[in-house]
Amino acid sequence: MGEPILTISIAARLLNIHPRTIMLYEKTKLFTPYRTNTQRRMFSEKDLEDLQFIKFLTQEKGINLQGVKVVLEAISIAEKGGVSLKSLLFPTFKTEKLF
Repeated sequence: MGEPILTISIAARLLNIHPRTIMLYEKTKLFTPYRTNTQRRMFSEKDLEDLQFIKFLTQEKGINLQGVKVVLEAISIAEKGGVSLKSLLFPTFKTEKLF
């Protein structure tokens, strides 16, 4: 899904969230962005899709960050077993093409 090419400010603008929100997601281990040699965060298209889903869970579904962590872990475990839990639990979620 592409190389990390977007800075945090551009990613935040595309997602219509504050850069600090992305930093909070990182701090709570919901998401780990790529870091350059100078520790600058860079984001790929896949990263933006992941952030869109986290935003959907928090803003549309009202799930707190600890709950999001549980949901993401469950989805990850299910995908390893070949089950697409994300589409089963959240059929209304649609990833938007941001760029």
